[in-house]
Amino acid sequence: MKKLTLVACLSALALAGCATDGTRYRSDTYYATAVNQAQQVRTVEILAIGAAKVAIPNDVRRDDSGNLGMIIGAIAGAAIGNQSHSHRFSNRIVGGLAGAAVGHMVGDSLTGSGSGVDYVDGVQLTFRYKNKLYNSAQVGLPCEYKTGLAVMISTSPTETRIQPNNPGACPVQ
Repeated sequence: MKKLTLVACLSALALAGCATDGTRYRSDTYYATAVNQAQQVRTVEILAIGAAKVAIPNDVRRDDSGNLGMIIGAIAGAAIGNQSHSHRFSNRIVGGLAGAAVGHMVGDSLTGSGSGVDYVDGVQLTFRYKNKLYNSAQVGLPCEYKTGLAVMISTSPTETRIQPNNPGACPVQ
């Protein structure tokens, strides 16, 4: 029984750590394929900064939680199967398979599969480029930006990756 309690506690801790924080969507986050690659840069003038929430799909978190639940469920199921009086190998296999199925369902259900999104802190930037006004939402915090000149990196005609231009202004958390 102590093994099952330990497995349940580890499961809860692991699943709680699966939240999406939005880091991969930040304007200053780069995938390995973008490193050492030339990207078009423009300077823009930030005119207004506002707080926003950005909806990020949580499909990855849901898949990870379901798979983690399946693994933990398989281990717990095999341990339960091993507790039977006959100690047969087939009891452990059946217990592991049943535990994997139940664990996957539990892990999947614990991650908020109803909404399909996580909401992370974002910022709305109103900026001027070539005498035209634009607005762009970015994942980040308002304190990371200030009015004035900023760098915008574009890998496509409609992409606006405006880089934070206020380093060190956010309080350390």
